[in-house]
Amino acid sequence: MSSEWEWVRLGDYCSKIGSGATPTGGKDSYLDFGPFCLIRSQNIYNDGFTPSGLAYISPEQAKKLDGVSVETSDVLLNITGDSVARVCLALPGSRQASCRLRMIY
Repeated sequence: MSSEWEWVRLGDYCSKIGSGATPTGGKDSYLDFGPFCLIRSQNIYNDGFTPSGLAYISPEQAKKLDGVSVETSDVLLNITGDSVARVCLALPGSRQASCRLRMIY
């Protein structure tokens, strides 16, 4: 880490820090198309968000995941698996992620 960087607590700069969730039934409950997209670790890359392979969920599933909804420009951070530590910004219309940090500007 550069000596010019300052150590800070994320809680001082984020309005929300949390981990995501998966709908009951996992991938068997995903839709081919639907009104709500489900962000998965395979969509998060250090060079940006990749919509390829997005899963979709029903309004009923989305309502159950409302506490983990993602807003435009939330920071998405993979916290598990081979893609751990990949990070990008959320795009409009996102519903869920592996982990997110909502920044205060």
